[in-house]
Amino acid sequence: MEVVAVGALAATAASTIYSKRNSDIQSKQIKKANEAAQKSYDLEKRQAELALDEQRRKNLNILNQQLSTYKARLGAAGMSTKQGSGSALLYNTEKEHDIEDKYLQEQANISLEALLNGIESTKTRNLLTLSSLNNEKKASQWSLLTDLTSGTRSLLK
Repeated sequence: MEVVAVGALAATAASTIYSKRNSDIQSKQIKKANEAAQKSYDLEKRQAELALDEQRRKNLNILNQQLSTYKARLGAAGMSTKQGSGSALLYNTEKEHDIEDKYLQEQANISLEALLNGIESTKTRNLLTLSSLNNEKKASQWSLLTDLTSGTRSLLK
């Protein structure tokens, strides 16, 4: 009887140690997955910002070319760029550029928000998994303590 009790205690202890080891490994994997997701988000965010900057630069170059062309045409026609229809034409061209720039910024913000939601979702799932692992580890440790206590009592009898 004592051999059975000692064997059961040893098996319970070994099971708990193995379970804790696996739980620790999974915890490390979850932390690394969170770090990888954050790095991925940072890279994608930076790439989106660079693409927005590049598009803005191109649009500004196009605007400057258009303004130069319009100014040259107005000057050749003897019209002023400071007042009247010449001024209105230049103003409307700049206004269109500003609207396009605002649209690009809004699209970039939506894209970045989607990326952020994705990383937050991943982190939340990982946090829930980690919490579950911690609860399992505590339950396993409590079970070991209970088994050790009952095993010790049976040995003492």
